[in-house]
Amino acid sequence: MMSVSTPKEVVNSLFDAYVRHDHRAILALYHDDATHDEISQLKTKQGAAEIAVGMQKLFGWLPDVHWEVKSMIVGRDGAIAVSYVMHATAPRKNGATEAKTISLRGVQLVEVEDGRIRHSEDYWDAATFQRQIS
Repeated sequence: MMSVSTPKEVVNSLFDAYVRHDHRAILALYHDDATHDEISQLKTKQGAAEIAVGMQKLFGWLPDVHWEVKSMIVGRDGAIAVSYVMHATAPRKNGATEAKTISLRGVQLVEVEDGRIRHSEDYWDAATFQRQIS
């Protein structure tokens, strides 16, 4: 992985790793003891390894998942807010013959410290997601 220094470069590298489905790059971007909060699920992942494994599972469940970054707001303190739309095809279930398209808006807040992510939290609407995959 190339050396990144500014918070914006770190976050751009994170979303690039999401698009490439590169859980190893995601692992390297987080501090070993970082945390990630999934606000809609009331869950916290502890540590870079758990965060990367979670993303690896998502990539396996939604093989065509990709993120479209809409805007990025850079704070003075290394915090960045990213507005995105996640696109994917929902797995077929209950005998469905047509694949369902997922288009989910969200905001991810990322705190960068010393060139790596210390904390991130993701905000998206769980009800909208459930409607789209059902």
